[in-house]
Amino acid sequence: MKTNLFRLFLLAYLATMIPQLASAYDFKINGLCYNKNSDGEGFWGRMNGNGPAVAVTIHELKAGYNFTAYRGAKTNACKEEPNERYLSDDEWRALPIWQQAKPGDFMKIFWNRDDDSGAIIGDNGVKGDLQEHGHSVIFLGIDSDGFVTYWSSNGPGENPAEMGYGIGRCDKTKIQRVVFTRITNPEKFDNAKKMPPKHTNQYIYDLNGKKHSTTKELKKHSGIK
Repeated sequence: MKTNLFRLFLLAYLATMIPQLASAYDFKINGLCYNKNSDGEGFWGRMNGNGPAVAVTIHELKAGYNFTAYRGAKTNACKEEPNERYLSDDEWRALPIWQQAKPGDFMKIFWNRDDDSGAIIGDNGVKGDLQEHGHSVIFLGIDSDGFVTYWSSNGPGENPAEMGYGIGRCDKTKIQRVVFTRITNPEKFDNAKKMPPKHTNQYIYDLNGKKHSTTKELKKHSGIK
């Protein structure tokens, strides 16, 4: 699941900070217009992709670093390794990554669903196969109930008053995989102007209807050791 408008406002903000970004990609603040790229193409297409697209793009720009955690697959069909284990609720809630994350980090959530699609990275385009169900957000912290809080576009849902852009929250157990991205070198966004609009990151491109990714591939392309 993509949050295009969320990223549109993000890029609008970046474009106001980095004028070269707007000129290089015909990104116009007035009217919030942009030249649409396919997933993986240019800067916009990279940031707008499936899987760890934001993490991969930030790694490519050398603008920050990424870290991730995976609870494991529930079903044998989704396991990447024979000895892969699905962590208990207590184990998952106690992982150090939740303390490592800081407010303001980008966060890619892979939702924990009954069908085990939270184990899936990307969309392979095969009808009937499990596909990624994720959400790109800004991490705000852990509240007093131990819930993850974040800013994002929220919806669809049963409560229209809670839809739109704002703060959401969820139990850590609602997340099966997470990728955090921390911006440490914002000046490196200037490297975006070196990305021709049609230059493709093949990994991100393939996650939109071509193939799924493994955890090992996610880490490799995100620069995670």
